[in-house]
Amino acid sequence: MENNTKTNKLAIISFICGLIALISIGIIFGAYNITEPTQVILFITDGILMPIRNISVVAALITGIFALRDLKKKGHSEKGKWLAWAGIIMGGAWIIFGVFVGLIFSISSFAQLW
Repeated sequence: MENNTKTNKLAIISFICGLIALISIGIIFGAYNITEPTQVILFITDGILMPIRNISVVAALITGIFALRDLKKKGHSEKGKWLAWAGIIMGGAWIIFGVFVGLIFSISSFAQLW
């Protein structure tokens, strides 16, 4: 039997953006751990991959929220609820991680002042 239910496009975009963020952070960590950071590696990681990750995280959250709202409005005519939730979770986890790391750096810099 063939299932003709379409997957919500916003849910797919949310999931893909979450994966892009996850893959980019893996590449960043790998680049720093494999070799000594050079100007080229710093340009690629800090200049290209980090902005891509940041944009992807925000896009995953926004499109995931809109996808869930759209899916709720359409009822059961489309699928993709789990993709939307996965995108929201991946995006939210990276934002929480970023805030946590920022707090740690702030606390350590204040501790050095004392």
